[in-house]
Amino acid sequence: MSNLLNIFLAASTLAIIAGGLTLALIAGEIDLSLGSVEALAGSLAAVLIVTVGLPWPIALVLGVLAGAAVGGVNAFFTSKLGVPSFVTSLAMLSVAGGSAYLLTQGTSVFGLGPQFGAIGQGSLFGVPVPVLVAAVVLAVLALVLHRTSFGLNIYAVGGNPEAARLSGVNVRRTRAIVLVISGSLAGVAGIILASRLDAGSGTVGGADLMAAIAAVVIGGTSLNGGVGGIAGTLVGAVLIASIQNGLVLLNVTAFWQQVAIGSLILVAALLDRLSKISTKGVTA
Repeated sequence: MSNLLNIFLAASTLAIIAGGLTLALIAGEIDLSLGSVEALAGSLAAVLIVTVGLPWPIALVLGVLAGAAVGGVNAFFTSKLGVPSFVTSLAMLSVAGGSAYLLTQGTSVFGLGPQFGAIGQGSLFGVPVPVLVAAVVLAVLALVLHRTSFGLNIYAVGGNPEAARLSGVNVRRTRAIVLVISGSLAGVAGIILASRLDAGSGTVGGADLMAAIAAVVIGGTSLNGGVGGIAGTLVGAVLIASIQNGLVLLNVTAFWQQVAIGSLILVAALLDRLSKISTKGVTA
């Protein structure tokens, strides 16, 4: 049971950023800045608490807002200026990561306090707080996708943007909002990681981007947009966390974890491609 809780704890932050990425991919966009946004949010909160002396709730909010700001920049360049989200978020990957290192001066900022630490290290009724936060976030995202008109718009924009536009959907605004949501949730994950580590650092979240992409693709979300869901992403996140946990228990070097995750992405993308070919053949 303790190891099962460890798996869910490891999957919690991954599921949060993967949930935001799911919305972006369904809408036909992608956010490659997630890992750096995690580092930026956690580093900003740490500096504000330790160096500036701000109360931790204010630092927490500002850290999440930093993630939303990065998402806003991605949204502006993508929806307003027509720059592909792949290029924009790749640029912000570097900008956010560099900003995190500048804030922390290339070191780790320690000593964030027990109250802030309770966010990532505490538990409620025996369940780790990050797991509860992830459950709430994913539940809200699922409701948005399947029970609101905005969720329907996300699917419509990703499936056929021109048809969505002719149906009265504001394609640019929909894509902009999902990118802001993606950045905000990466900020939330960064705050949780900083709380768990009791430190902010520019090195945090470096491997989470590939793991998030793997979780989303394994969960059935199409890289071409218009198809996907939060339930599948949750399953993918738990699967990735289980594989990482199992490799650690087997004393396998961490480098093989990267190989395993990359291989899973290739297999999932191939299966997605084959399913589309099969569907077209049946339709024909």
